[in-house]
Amino acid sequence: MKKLLALLMALAMVFTFAACGGDDVADETTTAPVVEDDSTVAADAPVEESSAAEVESTEAPSEVESTEAESTEAATEEVESTEEAAPAGDMTAAEFAAFMNAETAKIAKSGKYTANRECKYTNPIDVGGATDILNKIIMAIDENSNLDTVVGDFLGIGTKKANIPAEDMDSDYKIKATSLKPEDLGSFAAKDGVYTFTLKNETNPKKTGATPFNRFTNDFITHEEVVDGIAEFTTAIKVNSTTVNYKNIKVEVKVVDGKISNIKYSYAFDAKLALKAVVTINGSGAAVTNGVYSNIKY
Repeated sequence: MKKLLALLMALAMVFTFAACGGDDVADETTTAPVVEDDSTVAADAPVEESSAAEVESTEAPSEVESTEAESTEAATEEVESTEEAAPAGDMTAAEFAAFMNAETAKIAKSGKYTANRECKYTNPIDVGGATDILNKIIMAIDENSNLDTVVGDFLGIGTKKANIPAEDMDSDYKIKATSLKPEDLGSFAAKDGVYTFTLKNETNPKKTGATPFNRFTNDFITHEEVVDGIAEFTTAIKVNSTTVNYKNIKVEVKVVDGKISNIKYSYAFDAKLALKAVVTINGSGAAVTNGVYSNIKY
């Protein structure tokens, strides 16, 4: 009897547990879809915290992106500041004019260099039928001279070379302390320390520094110099007038380690002379000049 009662009680407990388990499953399936209920939201508060955490973790990459953006901006700023601070390369026309004036003043005062200048006739002096008359007058004074050599000497025809300051040379053919202005430098160009420019054509320039050509060099002849030179040679020939046109004036300057190391220049000129030897004689001629200053040390 006791065994039967114990068995019945055990069976009753099993059914009770089974019934309770079934009710729990039913409640979960019924209430699960209800999300908008306040009590449900409150009960799911931990879920909101985890959502917030997920949001924060989702926002974390944007912080990385902003950090990367900041570092990129910083790098860009650094590059830009480096570019702004980078030393200038070749000089501008204004900078070069000032540099040239300062450096040639030093060279003219105490520099050492080799000067090599060559001037050649492209059209020798031509006075037409009067050539024989003038040559007879000149050769009576110096049998080794003629019209071309005498007038050519004053025009600078020939080769002139010297190591300055050890050897003597006409001051007009030496490096001059220039007084160039930026506007003097036509067709100015600079590349890797080599500066090129042109100077405007001039007629009868004076050695007063008033024109671009003379602000660069004294390597040209004036009317007064021709008159004085021929007067020293002979009084039988007088110079009534001279017209000399200088053109195609080109200059190249090489700068190494902040100093001038080489200067080249060239120009062409044509001359018209009105001479008087018993009668008035008109003559003309043309030539080209190339000069180089090299091995400059100062």
